[in-house]
Parts: sequence; C-alpha cells; structure tokens
Amino acid sequence: MVGVANWGEVQFVFPFRRGSLAGSPTGGSPFGFPFWGVLGGIQFLGVSPFGCPPPRYVMSNGYKPAPLDLAHVRLTPAQLTLVDRLAENAHNVWARDRVQQGWTYSIVQDIKNKRNPRLVPYNLLDERTKKTNRDSLCEAVRTLIGYGYNIEPPDQETAQGVPRGRPDKMRIFRAERSYAVRSGKWYFEFEAVTTGEMRVGWARPHVRPDIELGADELAYVFNGHRAQRWHVGSEPFGRTWQAGDVVGCMIDLAESHITFTLNGEVLISDAGSEVAFKDFEVGEGFVPVCSLGLEQVGRLNLGQDVGSLRFFTICGLQEGFEPFAINTKRPLTLWFSKSLPQFAPVPPDHPHGPQPSNPVPMVPIPTP
Repeated sequence: MVGVANWGEVQFVFPFRRGSLAGSPTGGSPFGFPFWGVLGGIQFLGVSPFGCPPPRYVMSNGYKPAPLDLAHVRLTPAQLTLVDRLAENAHNVWARDRVQQGWTYSIVQDIKNKRNPRLVPYNLLDERTKKTNRDSLCEAVRTLIGYGYNIEPPDQETAQGVPRGRPDKMRIFRAERSYAVRSGKWYFEFEAVTTGEMRVGWARPHVRPDIELGADELAYVFNGHRAQRWHVGSEPFGRTWQAGDVVGCMIDLAESHITFTLNGEVLISDAGSEVAFKDFEVGEGFVPVCSLGLEQVGRLNLGQDVGSLRFFTICGLQEGFEPFAINTKRPLTLWFSKSLPQFAPVPPDHPHGPQPSNPVPMVPIPTP
C-alpha cells in the first residue's frame, strides 16, 4: 500500500506499513522507509534521514541536472569584495531598466501600475534582497574559478597608478648561495610579525635584488598580505595572514613541488590544489628568500634549532621534510638588497647642465 502527503509545494509518496501510521517505524512519521516525491516538476527518491544519503533529483523525462562541483572553491576576501561590487552594479542595471520602462518607487509592490519598493539605492535595500543578489553572483564567480579562470581584483595602489611592490621600497633577504639545495625535501618558517607587504618562499641563488620578488622567473613566493602566489606575476592563492601567523615553506626537489602552510594548515589554490608551484627545473638549486616592505617586520626561521620550528612536526616531519639548516653548526649567512646613491656627470644637454662660469654639477642617482 502507498500513501500521499502534501507538505507545502512538496508531494511525498510513501509505503504504508501494517500496524503503523503512514509507514513510520514508530507510527508517527512517513520517514524511515523509502519514499519518492515531486517538487517543481522534479521527481526525487529518498529514504529515512537517519544517516542515509540525500535524495536523488531526476526529471520525469529522465534528465538529471549535473552542475559543476564547486565544493572545493573558496573565495578570497578580495574576491568577496568583488562579489559585493558586482551585486551593487547588477542592482543599478536592473533599476535603470525599470525606470526606462516607466516603473516608479512605491512602498508596496504594484505590478499593474509599475511600482516597486526596490527602486532605491543599493545601500538602502533590505538585507534579504542584498543576500539574494550576492548569492547568485557569488555562485557565478565560483563557477568561473571552478573552470580554471583566475579572478584577481585590482588593489588600490594599482588602481591609483602606484606601482605595487616597488624594488626601491622593498628589501630582499636570501640565504648564502653556497647553501643552495638541489635534492631532498626541505622546510623553513616565516613569522609575519606585521601584516603588510611581505613575500616568502624559494628562489634561485642568483635572484636579482633590483626586481620585486616573484616578478621574474627566479623566485617562487607567497604574499600573505594579498593572498597571492608570485612567479612571473601573481595569482590568487591561499588566504591572508594575521599578525603572528607562521608560514611554512616546503620544497620537494624530487617531485618538483613547492607548498605553503599557514599555522600548520596547507594553503590551497582557487582550483583546490595544495601545490603552489610544480614542474620546475632544479638546475642550480634553491635558497630560502623573503622580502619586506617599508615598516614591515618578519622572522625567518631556517630550523637550525629544530625545536624552535612551531609547525614542523605537524606538516613537515611526517611527510619526510627536513629543516633547511639542520646540518649547520653555525648560523647561516644571509644577504639583503641595498640601494646606495652614486655620483654621475650631468649630461651637457641637461637643463641643469654645466655653465661656462660654473663647475660641472654632480647629482646622485640610485643604483641597486
């Protein structure tokens, strides 16, 4: 025997059990047995909610929607800000079209007379409407990322024409070239004492001091201030750091993989990959590297004292990584970039060039 129950817009069909009500093991609920139902023209099969799988949604004509799986896609704070801006713009486009069609504002909805209570600036909309707009656009952005697109909103500095991470405003630190590793699996940590513009990771021993770290092919670094990975440019990656957070930097030279962790948790890309960089040539090897912007403070721990590494036992030791400085008896030599001015003759055609009665002026110019 079967029974039918209508709950709102959902119609359930379920089997009866002799001696019970509506087929319930306890005699009081239709659930506990297989059932099927119809919602908006979609047929679905289900069973008891007690630890059982969710219903399977199938159309009466056999069509089963199979959207892209976006469970692994998480938006960065910058991308969420972009969603808010898109939602506001979508509202403005909708409002413009309604006004052009002759709609006006009213406290209550009146379709016949073309009146709508939502014809107001976006910031005056009710939160439910805002959430609906944001949710639909958030799904669109996540879908683009799920298909492999990189979405990186411009930051304020770039938008205002100020170059980002200028070399003369950054100081680069790297380990001595002779310590470059060419095989094995290595680990070190970087504590972000402040939260500003800083990058950390691995670089070729001959990384250049006059180019921002990661702008060329010589460095593979993570920027926790903007949640980005840098190698010949930037891409969204991971999440932003807070003051006191610790970045773990791991390189596997056998598999050609570089991975980053934040407070012991592996950072992932928008596509869900735990590998930040891969398929690189080992070549002359790699050394730890970091760069700090103006008034930024970070602590580089290369692991000479293994016990001082805060997250090595969680995400490095078990995977077979070794602290970068584990085999050294003395502190590793570090180098840092430094810009010094030097004097150069002023060209004869310069507006401040030499005059017959004056000596040749000299002006300082910065050099790396």
